[in-house]
Amino acid sequence: MDPEVSFFFYLGAVICFALAALGEGWRYGSRGRRGLAPRLVLVPLGLALFVFPVMWTAGVAAF
Repeated sequence: MDPEVSFFFYLGAVICFALAALGEGWRYGSRGRRGLAPRLVLVPLGLALFVFPVMWTAGVAAF
């Protein structure tokens, strides 16, 4: 995977983790949302964004 693309995946993960750390305090965290709490949504998304570049690199190396 291109280092520039990896950077944007890691940047997205950091943003998700930062918003999850703010919890209900971020702008649209507690009002006008349906479904799960922001923390329950953003932490798994951040983990997926963090792991995806490593998984992609391992997949390319495997083939």
